[in-house]
Amino acid sequence: MASIYMPHGLPPSKDVPHAIPRRARAEVNRLVDQIQRTEEVTLRQNLAARALELAQEAEAIASFPNDVEGLCVRIAQYRHMLAGAGSEPKQRVVAQLLRDAEGKLQRISATHSLPRQHRLAVA
Repeated sequence: MASIYMPHGLPPSKDVPHAIPRRARAEVNRLVDQIQRTEEVTLRQNLAARALELAQEAEAIASFPNDVEGLCVRIAQYRHMLAGAGSEPKQRVVAQLLRDAEGKLQRISATHSLPRQHRLAVA
């Protein structure tokens, strides 16, 4: 299985796609622990922002539909959100979610493709 990108600098993994939210949640927990042990305000704010982004991504990835039609709708939503995203952090999160959804769509399409002769008959 190919390596899967983990957002925000987490090491790549050969985990199955449903393990990505679990790994991201573990990183969020680690960041929260680090926030609690850090006294510097700016560092705490940066860590908290990163933890929030990771938590949002983990929950969004966990809620991806498992069918092609649902993923296409979600991808269209992310493209629309990306076009209207004002802040750089929001753009970064939505762009990563878009890439993750497109990757899942490719994996689903590859594993559920119809035999060639059936595709031609349907078209």
